[in-house]
Amino acid sequence: MSFLKQARKEDLISLATDLGEKPAPTFSKIDLVSLIQGNKHYNEDDAKLILETVVMEREERFKLEAERKQTLKIEAERKETLKIGAERKETLKMATEQERLKMAAEQERLKIEIELEKLRMPSDGST
Repeated sequence: MSFLKQARKEDLISLATDLGEKPAPTFSKIDLVSLIQGNKHYNEDDAKLILETVVMEREERFKLEAERKQTLKIEAERKETLKIGAERKETLKMATEQERLKMAAEQERLKIEIELEKLRMPSDGST
């Protein structure tokens, strides 16, 4: 009987349900223990086995949920890393293009400057 008092409320609710009872979520642990022990199908050894199964199933669900959350977190981090990488690549591409355009503009400016110098210089036969 002490195993029932040590059990979690949610596990007692599951055990009571497995025994065919309809426990309300508002029941206290004491009420749940009384409900379970008063069940016509109650047998202490069977109740222990059922409760152990209920606990193992709950722990397995908890473990699976934790793994699922971890997987989702890892996937979100991976997507964020890919997004940041793509943004950096795009930024670098834009910076490279900007630098190329600057260099092309500078080359064009120098060409024009050279042409202007040629136009300003007197030709050899005109003096």
